[in-house]
Amino acid sequence: MKNARPVRSLYALVAVLAFTLVSGVFAQSYDLPDSIKQSGVIRIGSQETYVPAEFRQEGSDEVVGFTASIAREIGRRLGVEIEYVHAQYSALIPGLAADRFDMGSGGMSPNPDRLEAVNMVGYYQSGATFIVRAEDEGKYEDAQGFCGLVVGALQGSSTLAAAIDRENEGCASAGKQPIEVEWFTTTPEGLQQVLLGRIEAYLPDYAQTLYIIATSPGQYSTIGDNYYLVKYPIVFTFSKDGDPRLMEAVTNTIRDMMADGTYIAILQEWGVEAGAILEPAVNSLTARQ
Repeated sequence: MKNARPVRSLYALVAVLAFTLVSGVFAQSYDLPDSIKQSGVIRIGSQETYVPAEFRQEGSDEVVGFTASIAREIGRRLGVEIEYVHAQYSALIPGLAADRFDMGSGGMSPNPDRLEAVNMVGYYQSGATFIVRAEDEGKYEDAQGFCGLVVGALQGSSTLAAAIDRENEGCASAGKQPIEVEWFTTTPEGLQQVLLGRIEAYLPDYAQTLYIIATSPGQYSTIGDNYYLVKYPIVFTFSKDGDPRLMEAVTNTIRDMMADGTYIAILQEWGVEAGAILEPAVNSLTARQ
């Protein structure tokens, strides 16, 4: 996707620089696991296609986005490098268990089953909506409009699967066929199928939807008036069996970034400040805004 990064205001750029200088003066020092101290690297598992949070721009190997900027600032304050490890969304939790990376990212959201498997630290409020072809703008008001149709979603998203199951109860009550879900390993695959007319809609995060529409003019639209199928925080994930010092250091560093203004400045740089939260959401299904 060309011109993938959003147009930034001069204010946002100045704010990021200013808060970076301030954070350098007031940064706290938090302890890290011995393995990370020795390597000097925090490995983050991500699908690397989650715009505008973590994605690779066309022709570049660098992972960019508001989550990537938050992660790199965390690394800078902790005195380590950030290294991204590619993993499909459905492999993020198994990858933690297999020690392929130290923490997971890539747009993961909490649900009860996941919270039993991993620890989570929420840093952004998001949710899922439907993205449709531009010519279908105004055609659908909510999820019930997709009864009897096929929509797409990211493979491994049990949160979306549960939300669709709830909507299908409404379809059945109305005497309609259920919403059918086709699962994709990456969001770009699903979006392409929308344009080809093979599925009626795709289910990205809301911030992701707005970014896709803004950077693909005339191709996509959303439904309803700020419609959410389901709301949830976006999280970093950590192994329950791992050294707790990493999660503690990341949580405290995010809290510092929120306090000194760096966090909101990064979100403003990417135009996603509407999802800012007031404090890290530790092992929680919700986040406080």
